[in-house]
Amino acid sequence: MAGLDLLRCLAILVVVVFHYPRPQGHDAYQTFANFGWTGVELFFVLSGFLIGSQLMEPVSRGETPSLRRFYLRRALRILPSFLVVLGLYLFVPAWAEQPVVTPAWRFLTFTQNFGLRRNGFSHAWSLCVEEHFYLVLPLTVLALRGRLRAPSLIALAGGVMLGGMLLRGGLWMGFFSTLGPGDPAWREYDKLLYYPTYARLDGLTCGVMLAALRVFRPAAWERWTRGGRARGLAAVGLACLGGVLFINEEHYRYLPYVLLAFPLASVGFAALLMSLAGPTASRVCARIPGVKTFAVLSFTVYLVHKAVQHGVRDALEPRGMDAFHPVTVLGGAVAVLLASLALHHGVERPALKWRERLERRLAPKKPEPRPAVT
Repeated sequence: MAGLDLLRCLAILVVVVFHYPRPQGHDAYQTFANFGWTGVELFFVLSGFLIGSQLMEPVSRGETPSLRRFYLRRALRILPSFLVVLGLYLFVPAWAEQPVVTPAWRFLTFTQNFGLRRNGFSHAWSLCVEEHFYLVLPLTVLALRGRLRAPSLIALAGGVMLGGMLLRGGLWMGFFSTLGPGDPAWREYDKLLYYPTYARLDGLTCGVMLAALRVFRPAAWERWTRGGRARGLAAVGLACLGGVLFINEEHYRYLPYVLLAFPLASVGFAALLMSLAGPTASRVCARIPGVKTFAVLSFTVYLVHKAVQHGVRDALEPRGMDAFHPVTVLGGAVAVLLASLALHHGVERPALKWRERLERRLAPKKPEPRPAVT
C-alpha cells in the first residue's frame, strides 16, 4: 500500500518540524509547526492498522497467532536501532540535544513516558506507548477471538476512546482548571496528559478497527477504499484535521483540546488511511519520487533527528547562521538523512536479515509425505 508510505512520510515530516525551533514573526510556519504533534498520532493509527492486521489475519483463517514469532519480529525491528541511539545519548554527551535526566532503566523498561519531563531523548516516549501496545494487543486478540461480533467490537473501541476522553477531562479538571495562563503548574500538563499511554490510545484504537474491517469484512473494505467513497473519506479526514488545527490554535491545553484533539486527529487520519489504501491511490502514490525510501527511513529519522539537527545548529551558529539560515536548514536535513541511512544500513537492515533467518528456523516443519503403498 504505497498510500501508507506517503502517510508515514507525512508523519515523520511534521514530527521533525514540530521539534525544530519556531521563529517569531512567521505565523504560518508557527501554525504548521504547532500542529506537528499530530505526526505521532498518525504513527499510532498506522501502527494500530499494520500490527492489528498481522495479528488478526491468522485468526480470520482459524489459526492461532504465534506470540513467539510476533515478539521476535517486534524486538528485532525496534530494539537494535533504539539501543544504539540510546547508547549514544547515555555515553556520548556531545550527541544529546539536552542533558539526559531520565534514568537508563526507564528507557530500557519502556516506562519513560510516565512522569516524563522533557530532556535528552525524551521523544522516545512514543516508543513506550508502542511497546505497551505490542504487549497488550496480542493477548487481547487471543482472549477475544471468536467471542466478539462487529457491534461488540465497535462498542469496545468506542468505550476505549470515550474512557480516554473522560480520563483526560477528569485529570484536567482536577489539576489545571483553575490555572492562569502563566502559572508554573502548567509544566505538569505534558507529564499527565500528553506522554502517558492512557492518554494516547485513540490512534491505536482507530488503527486496530481499520485492521478488523480489512481482515474480517474485506468486501466492505474494498468498497470504501475505491472511487467516490474513498474521495469522500479523504474529505472527511481533512475536515477532521481542520477541526484539530482550529482547536490547536484556539484552545491548546484547555478542556476542548484535552477532550477532542486526540480522537478527532485519530479519526481524521484513519479516514485518510482508508482513502489512500485503495489500488488507485496506491498507484498514484507509488509514482512520487522518494516516498518509499523516506518511509523506510522514518524510524531511524525519528530516532536521530533531534540530536543531529541540534549538532548542525551548534556548529553553524558561531559562523553567523541561525536556525533558519538556508545553509542551516539544508545542512540539518542532509545530516539527518545521512545519519538515518547509516543507522538503517549499519544496524536496522542487518537486524531484519537476522530476523528472517530466525523466523525460518522457528517455522514449523512440514511433515514429509508418506511413500505410496503398493
